Amino acid sequence: MERYEKARKWIIAVAVLGVVIAGPLQAANDAGAPGAFMRFGGSARSLALGGAVSALGDGAASSYWNPGSLSQLRNTEITAMSATMFSDTQYSYFSFGKPTDGKGVFSFGGTYVTSGEFEQADIYHDLGNTFNESEGVFTASYARGGSRFGYGTTLKSISQQINGISGTGFGVDVGMYLRPDRRLSLGMSVQNAIQPEITLDQYPEKMARTLRTGFVLHLLSKKLLVLGDVSKTEFSGSYFSGGVEVQPMRSLALRAGYDSLHEQVGFGGGIRHGKWQVDFAQLSHDLGSTTVVSATMRFGIYDGVEINSDRNRFSPSGAERSVDFHIDAAIRGSVESWAILMTDLDGDLIRVIEGEGHPPEVVTWNGDDNNGRLINDGNYKATITLVDDIGTKWNNSVDVAILGFRNRTKTPMRINISGSDNRDNGEDEK
Repeated sequence: MERYEKARKWIIAVAVLGVVIAGPLQAANDAGAPGAFMRFGGSARSLALGGAVSALGDGAASSYWNPGSLSQLRNTEITAMSATMFSDTQYSYFSFGKPTDGKGVFSFGGTYVTSGEFEQADIYHDLGNTFNESEGVFTASYARGGSRFGYGTTLKSISQQINGISGTGFGVDVGMYLRPDRRLSLGMSVQNAIQPEITLDQYPEKMARTLRTGFVLHLLSKKLLVLGDVSKTEFSGSYFSGGVEVQPMRSLALRAGYDSLHEQVGFGGGIRHGKWQVDFAQLSHDLGSTTVVSATMRFGIYDGVEINSDRNRFSPSGAERSVDFHIDAAIRGSVESWAILMTDLDGDLIRVIEGEGHPPEVVTWNGDDNNGRLINDGNYKATITLVDDIGTKWNNSVDVAILGFRNRTKTPMRINISGSDNRDNGEDEK
């Protein structure tokens, strides 16, 4: 165990050192490199974080950067993004991801870029006409893995059209995800590992290959993320991107990042309500600024664990004497332990029900405290906590009320009444 702790600290130290070393890297520029539009981004969240998300892996859009990190997707999820760029260029992106039970994670995505009207000219003079350009990418991704390791691949079809001339090519991305510690995740991907080749008119052109490596530090119980990526694209130098995400409350996230490839500073945030999440990013670069908005909808157990009760109120001494808590979990690894904590409105702990391994589907509570005594009337909260195999905690809560016992004693008593109704024998009912 001591040796493992030392190794873990060394891994974290190396990751932080990588940020210090990568910081002075000279900014690269992919202007004119084939397939530059495919290095813009796949969600407002990732853009606000400078695109340093190859090791993040908690959404369907993660396959855009690293198909290996898609292995961490826990719920069926849909993400859509839109942005208006320079020269009236419209950028749209969508992704759909679905994890399965024991058969890996599947994802489908698409990117579409269309420009405004450009004036047609040769090296000598204007031709008096205009033209537009459009590019589209359709992807199909597959990933497998657990909470500590995952790998994946993406098949892509790329089409391009310039002034009525079009072409199509096919390529492959590969990637992997590693989680040596609950506070650190690592990612590596090769985008265009098999390079798409598109022929417009006569000459074929290959899309540039990009190697990405990155890390994420998960701090303060996932309320603070520090991210960094170092990448290398053909026809340009190495470049660094980094970002920070702070979650001051469960429904709000604030983000900032820097992308040296595009010399771009990003700020943004996200608001989450139930199964919906809306993210926005404001990007500042040499050509001005770009506003990006994306929306995500999740299906299923989006908090990792979910607890529901079969009734909102019950009476331990009445007809409905207990409440059943139904528990569902959706995490990529195994469950080491679980606990249900019952607390009152002041946050005082009333009752603990716990166990090892995966929790049962149903846990019953009859309104007693840890000493077996019935508790007072009032409103209470039941919080389920799961601890997975890397030490990450997942929580969810439900409210329940106990009513109708204001005058009863705290210690339940059972009285058996026996006797007869035969008053002719002079016996009284007892």
